[in-house]
Amino acid sequence: MRITTHIYVVGSEQFGLSHPLDCNCYLIDGGTDLALIDAGLGLGVEDICAHVRRDGFDPARISKVIITHAHLGHWGGAPHFRDMYGAKVWVSTLGAERLRTLNDPGLGMNRRFNRYPQDFIPRPCPVDGEIRDGDRLVIGAIELQAIHVQGHTKDSICFLMSEDGNRALFSGDTVFYGGRIGLLNMEGCDLDDYRRDIHKLADLSIDMLLPGHGVFVLSRGQKHINRAIRKLSDFVLPESFFEMNEFMWDREYLQILNQ
Repeated sequence: MRITTHIYVVGSEQFGLSHPLDCNCYLIDGGTDLALIDAGLGLGVEDICAHVRRDGFDPARISKVIITHAHLGHWGGAPHFRDMYGAKVWVSTLGAERLRTLNDPGLGMNRRFNRYPQDFIPRPCPVDGEIRDGDRLVIGAIELQAIHVQGHTKDSICFLMSEDGNRALFSGDTVFYGGRIGLLNMEGCDLDDYRRDIHKLADLSIDMLLPGHGVFVLSRGQKHINRAIRKLSDFVLPESFFEMNEFMWDREYLQILNQ
């Protein structure tokens, strides 16, 4: 699903493009090079590849799979693209060991609440490149700037991209539409980190906000980020995207998985 000149959504739970447990997966067309931002849980990789083809591209041209953070729902599909097409997997230095060892605190919790199919066996993934704050990743004619914003996880990285005079932010699970944030009752999620680092996203003049779940916006994206910044400076907690989304986990996703 093409959303801008160089950006496509090729996997998603909410948009019904791939497995119900997949995050939003974005394809970047850099002309001579393709990259995938996040790769879903791993159960929807065939659908993701089908959408890449439907949008006119060969999945074998994907040279990089760039992970926003090391929660399994965002990187579980990466081994497929690495093994099948030779794509290099890039993730934050702080998240690299989690991919290599399957050390994801959400894995046991999601299994305990029966959110994964009983026969689902995740695979660890080698890491080809480690990303640090301020690093720049080149995808053909496109360049991404890494912005390390702790809060949702210690390794969470947003990626800033310019396209045709517009500025896009791939925000992972750091900030969402309406200024919601990715606050979870889970190891590594830290409100103090959020309060300290969210200001890195101020004054970026973001047009397109492209989060890891839910809807994206193609204009005036900075106002959603600024709302999160403002709420994190006040007494009242910002809304958590995942609290709002909980009914979907319990009422809709489980029904779909059990069909």
